[in-house]
This record gives sequence, C-alpha cells and structure tokens, in this order.
Amino acid sequence: MSEDAWQDYLAAAQRLDAVRRTAATAAGEQAQGVRTAREELTGIRARLVPQQSRLRALGVPEGDLRPSEPEVAAAGRAMAAGPEAVLAALREARATADAADSATELPGAGPLARPRVLLYGALALGALLLLVVLCVGGIYLA
Repeated sequence: MSEDAWQDYLAAAQRLDAVRRTAATAAGEQAQGVRTAREELTGIRARLVPQQSRLRALGVPEGDLRPSEPEVAAAGRAMAAGPEAVLAALREARATADAADSATELPGAGPLARPRVLLYGALALGALLLLVVLCVGGIYLA
C-alpha cells in the first residue's frame, strides 16, 4: 500500500470518527431533551388535576375542560417543530397554569374571573395534549 493510499485511509477514518461523535452528541442531546420534557410534563399534569377539580367545583362544564378539535389539530402540526418547540410549549403550559391559579385565587374576583379561568384552563389542557403528543412522538423517533 502506498503512502498516499494510507493517508487517504487515515483521513477517511478520522472523518468517519468525527461523524460518529457528532451523531452520538446529537443523540445524547435529544435524549436529554426528552427527559426534560417528560419531567416538565409530569409537573404540569400534577398541576392540572387539582385545577380541573377547582374548575368543576366552580361549575365549569366538562366539555370546556377538554381541548377542542382545532387545539388537537394545532398540537399535531406543532409536533413537526422539534424538541425545542416541545419544551417551549411545556413551559408555556406551566405559565398558563400559573395564570389560571392566580385568576382563581384573586380575592373578590367572583364571576368576573370565570371567563379567564375557562380560557386559561382550556389553553393549559390544549398545551398538555400537545405535549403528550410531542413526547410520544419523540419516544418513537428516538
């Protein structure tokens, strides 16, 4: 084998190793993203259960506590945006749940708070559905 052939072989092996390392790094980052999203999703689910109970106690109809067809469709479209979009949606869902909690805890808010609670509750549940779809999709892609 000539020296040129050996150098070509060595360069190709180094390029292959660089590609392998890049792929391993990307896979590790994706796995970390899925873990982070699962942890965030678990926290949001834990927040939404008592929130739904409070909304039911306030007389909110059961149908208003579920995401609508357009929200489900939007969740499906957003799934193509990737892991960063999933994490951003999870964080937005947590912020929406915080806002809904604040709206129901305002002293003297009374019936004026109900439309805000309905809006925040629906948004939080829609975001939760989006996140579940995205996490399940991420598991199958990983």
